[in-house]
Amino acid sequence: MNSRVTMPSMRMIRLVLLVALMLASGLGVGCSSELDPTKPEHAYLIFRNALFEGDAATIWQRSDQPTHEYFQTRYEQLVQMGTFIETYLPQTDHRLAKRQSGAELTDMVSSGQELFLKVFQPALLPGEEPVRFGSEVQEIQMSEDGAAAVIVTRSEQQFLLAKAADNQWYVSLVESGDVVETSFKWLDQNESALKQTVEDLIAEERKKREAIIAELMNVK
Repeated sequence: MNSRVTMPSMRMIRLVLLVALMLASGLGVGCSSELDPTKPEHAYLIFRNALFEGDAATIWQRSDQPTHEYFQTRYEQLVQMGTFIETYLPQTDHRLAKRQSGAELTDMVSSGQELFLKVFQPALLPGEEPVRFGSEVQEIQMSEDGAAAVIVTRSEQQFLLAKAADNQWYVSLVESGDVVETSFKWLDQNESALKQTVEDLIAEERKKREAIIAELMNVK
């Protein structure tokens, strides 16, 4: 996927879609099977419909490559934490440490995509009519080179979309606000805590070795 552009740096040509035009063209109520992902507003609506249908697989499919790479990186972070635990902690502590750190997720998933499908729960999204109404397209902002777009909803939420080599548009989940990054803060915090625990254990073992050496050398 190419032409990644963050929202603050984009020079936009604003295209305001009046509600009447949206309804007339079916953008607010279109079925996913009737939508064309080569149009940014349709690509967003496929994504949005999948959210309300609890279809995590389609949400993944309609997310851009950087989003896929983000979840792969998070998966690899969990794998590294698991390796860290097995390398430095006593074997009797492995299971508890993996459960407390979240590294046990690697027993259930084997890729970034599987991690996304495991932790992302669109079924929890409220499906009430006001929420659906607020998620409809109010405005489209296109970049001058036509490679990026921002969908602004009626509730003023913004979704960044990128145009891929296949001429289809994909939602940039990671760059559309800080929800994804915030939801993974626990992982960063647990990784830091794990590293601190290992450093403390190493320091404790070093002190024990130094004490033994000092005793053997009769150092007072």
